[in-house]
Amino acid sequence: MLKEVGASGQISLGKKFAGRLFEVIVHPDERFELIPMKAVPQARASEPRAVTVADGWLPPGGYDQCTQWALDNRVALEAYAQRIAEEGTAAEQLQQYLAGNPDALPG
Repeated sequence: MLKEVGASGQISLGKKFAGRLFEVIVHPDERFELIPMKAVPQARASEPRAVTVADGWLPPGGYDQCTQWALDNRVALEAYAQRIAEEGTAAEQLQQYLAGNPDALPG
């Protein structure tokens, strides 16, 4: 089938293809292919829901609510918070290192 590109850059393929989705592959020699595709709706990320913890626990770091993920990972979150309290954040550790090793900075 021979088709002419209109002044606005469109090609009409006819009613048979109306509303269909195509991937357009443009080749270096300006040839192009239309590959029929099916649109798959993107899954929406669900909002994390707050859960109530019997002992009132909240994740370390100043959070005002707890999600199921946080509750499932409570032990690891508490251990990480303890490590940060003892050793400082990565930024704090870097500042300490640079303060003690001024030659580590270029120029």
